[in-house]
Amino acid sequence: MRVLDLGCGSGRESIRWGVTASDEVIGIDIDESRVAVARERFPERTYLHGAGESLPFANETFDRVVSSLALPYMNIQKALAEIHRVLVPGGSVSLSLHLPSFTLSEFLHPSIPLMKATLFRLYVMANGIWFHCSGRTFVLLGKTESFQTKRGMKIALTRAGFSHFSFTRAPAPRGGKLVVEARKSTF
Repeated sequence: MRVLDLGCGSGRESIRWGVTASDEVIGIDIDESRVAVARERFPERTYLHGAGESLPFANETFDRVVSSLALPYMNIQKALAEIHRVLVPGGSVSLSLHLPSFTLSEFLHPSIPLMKATLFRLYVMANGIWFHCSGRTFVLLGKTESFQTKRGMKIALTRAGFSHFSFTRAPAPRGGKLVVEARKSTF
């Protein structure tokens, strides 16, 4: 199976998604230093520097895309369109995402009383609310960050052409995470 690990970081998270040694894994991350660590840790895999909003792969290249807590830092609608493009018909996507409780925790603890951090966390909260209502995010000063909800993800996934959604909550530091599974249509 050909698997894209989107926002791969140091490469460790793919194991949590059930990716095995027999899978052909390609990882991509925006952080060049984390890509270097992944290359050292897993020399049998391919790791590239790049962004989820403009994947450097041909159409219908992967059977599965996995992503652990990376999508919240992307322009979600662009990233989902790219994921859909690189998946084969019937291919699946598995995502873990930030719940509103994570953003609230980030707002209450690390940012207050720092004005710049507080203002950024308010933007993240507003972007998360906008995502919940519209399934879209907006960019502020070149950055995109938001929390995700089941409702917002249903809207965004449907718009991008995915179906057969499943949503579960999983434990994680600062309030848990939302785990999303979906499929690309076969037609």
